[in-house]
Amino acid sequence: MTSEPQRLQYLDAMGLTAWVGRYQLPNALPTEACEWPEPVVAEPVAPQARLHALIEEAPQPTVSSPQAEPAPARAPGPSPAASARALLGMAPAEVSVATAVQTREATGDESSSTASWGTPPAQATTETVVEAQATPPADQPPLRFSVQLAALDGRWLVMLPGDEAPHLEGEALLKALWRAAGITPTTDLTFSHFRWPLLANLKASAPLDEAREGLRAFLNGPARRDWQPERVLIFGNREDCATLREVLGITSSSGDAETSSLLDIPVWQGPELATLARSSDAKRQLWPLLIRWGKAWSRGMTEGTSS
Repeated sequence: MTSEPQRLQYLDAMGLTAWVGRYQLPNALPTEACEWPEPVVAEPVAPQARLHALIEEAPQPTVSSPQAEPAPARAPGPSPAASARALLGMAPAEVSVATAVQTREATGDESSSTASWGTPPAQATTETVVEAQATPPADQPPLRFSVQLAALDGRWLVMLPGDEAPHLEGEALLKALWRAAGITPTTDLTFSHFRWPLLANLKASAPLDEAREGLRAFLNGPARRDWQPERVLIFGNREDCATLREVLGITSSSGDAETSSLLDIPVWQGPELATLARSSDAKRQLWPLLIRWGKAWSRGMTEGTSS
């Protein structure tokens, strides 16, 4: 006679779902009691304990039979124990010396004082220190900035310094600016937040270069691969955008025109949206520029259609 656990296993093997009643219906026969086998769960091992076990239990060389021919000697590479020591934070010089000692013990050559790559341990330590000194240490404070990014139909980058995206007033003002300039985007602006550094306690060896690489990687991300920036519009005070301007590499090219050396496109910077919404003088000064924006937008669409 088949037990209840075996019956459920058969049904599961045939691809049939077994339904078990949660409540006992009135006048129903009582459910037969059965013993369910408890699965044996292995005791979890902490990652640090596994690393220490890897160090202590390094693989031993296999003993070949007397009839077998000895294998040709090869320069052994770093052992798993050396890799584990590197994960635990040991210095490269210590790892190289430890690897050399293990190589001598494995080959039985106690008189040899050379490392696995033929360099004496003292010389290997000196070369490692020189190489470490050639690499700039990551002990400088990184550049810090935060910006809201959007692309007008993937063509014009709109940047707002700060952590918050524009509210309803700011969105309405931007739409009014596009309408006054004769720009009719096909989609609404969707802002993404970018903050550098990505980690709070991150140190830098080349703060400016690393910040530029981070911003460039963000602009080339999967969600922004269809962007083809032609111009940058920054709405914010120069004091709040000082770091952002440094990262973009903004320089004056001719007259009042500015260019981003990082993106190699023109840049315009004006007052922040809150100031522009409440100042009639700022709107009046922006009006001649809106006409040029409309012409540049139409010219870009014509060039894109012809190409």
